[in-house]
Amino acid sequence: MKDYLLFMDVSGDIDRSYVDSGKISLIPMEFIINGEAYTYTDDADGMDPVAFYEFVRQKAPMSTTQISPSKWVEYFEPYLRDGYSALCLCLSSGLSSSYNSAVAAAEELNAKYPNAKFVPIDSIRATGITGIIAERMILNKDNGLSIEDNAADIEEFKHKTLACAYVDDLDSLKRGGRISRTVAFFGGLLDIKPLIQFNADGTLSMWGKQRGYKKSITNMIQYYMDKTDTEHPQTVYITHANDANYANELATKVKEANPNAVVKIRLLSPIIGVHLGTSAMVLGFVGK
Repeated sequence: MKDYLLFMDVSGDIDRSYVDSGKISLIPMEFIINGEAYTYTDDADGMDPVAFYEFVRQKAPMSTTQISPSKWVEYFEPYLRDGYSALCLCLSSGLSSSYNSAVAAAEELNAKYPNAKFVPIDSIRATGITGIIAERMILNKDNGLSIEDNAADIEEFKHKTLACAYVDDLDSLKRGGRISRTVAFFGGLLDIKPLIQFNADGTLSMWGKQRGYKKSITNMIQYYMDKTDTEHPQTVYITHANDANYANELATKVKEANPNAVVKIRLLSPIIGVHLGTSAMVLGFVGK
């Protein structure tokens, strides 16, 4: 059996250096804008995310699509046929059916190619938090862990990751069914911004609400400091909806609060940006 390879779907906004160095490969995902399908690859051959956020600002009708079982099979069969196994981190099953489709594809592929394995993992997370989990997966492989031991470690580690998010665009949450039309209307009038967290099962919930950007950021920093380990260097991902100024401001406040934080800033992938809208920011980190 040949060595195993690492993959994650493109909704996980990992530091590009890991992709460019060949440590991990990204699975493209599709989304719909104005009834037309687009592919996001996080590379030059897919839709430019900055162009995507122009559609978001225009409030164009948009939605995401899952990766079907047949697409998973089509993507991974060449690797298994050549004798390579694959460990793949998938977008939270609480947000998408893509992981369940990957499980169905794994049953088919593993039966057909008994000398190799396709092992999908439900990240129960998204965006930069998935990037943190993927970095752990890469480190495990570099340290010589087998595909089975790596998968077992990630299944445990993923529950230690946390995130909080600031959402400015209530219309996007309304379209995604996260809040009601009435809440979106009155929230917009009062400048109330929902603060969102990941639940243990990979779904999202509101953990608070605040009026205005400045107070929301203060609450996010407090959330982070209450739940993280400040004694040791820990990676923190800040992902943003094409608003670098907000992201840099949040990064500065994270470093002021915790000088040991290793902060990485990335643009939110369109796969998540569809649901969070303009000026959203997500703060992902490892809990205590």
